[in-house]
Amino acid sequence: MKKLFLLLISFLIFSVPLAYAHCLLCTMAVGAAAVTAKYYGVDTSIIGIFAGALAISIGLWIGLKIKKQYIRYQLPIIVILSFIISVVPIIYSISSDSFYLPLLIYGAAGSLLNKVYWINKLLLGSLIGGVVTVFSFWLHIYIKKVKGKVLFPFQGIAITLVLLALTSLIIYISI
Repeated sequence: MKKLFLLLISFLIFSVPLAYAHCLLCTMAVGAAAVTAKYYGVDTSIIGIFAGALAISIGLWIGLKIKKQYIRYQLPIIVILSFIISVVPIIYSISSDSFYLPLLIYGAAGSLLNKVYWINKLLLGSLIGGVVTVFSFWLHIYIKKVKGKVLFPFQGIAITLVLLALTSLIIYISI
């Protein structure tokens, strides 16, 4: 089984053209970070950050590989579908704890703004990780556009991982 797994990984790595290796490396780096976090017993919301980042990263990678635009808003649709297809099964397969958010702002008890909401930590972390990944992708593209080139090798990977690590640190300290 181990040989089959290594053969499959080798095929996937070496079948991708060299020019597109950057996006595959970014996707693999975010996935490795999520697995590492689970191994060390990190909080579910932080694992969700990396799971959401992985889902968005895969969606961006697949969406950017498709050169022709077949439908309007093709890239955002692919990214959102990738997020839904990746994160929703994880939420239902992993026992995740929730936290409550008392939103006691205005209105009668039980109204929309005067209610206690239970939020799944994995889902919240995934949404935060997805937003951070989209922002880091935009930041990478913006730097390339302004400077006319990347500033250092693997700039997109570095920006993504640094922003995800900072976000995880903020969530860890706040919990």
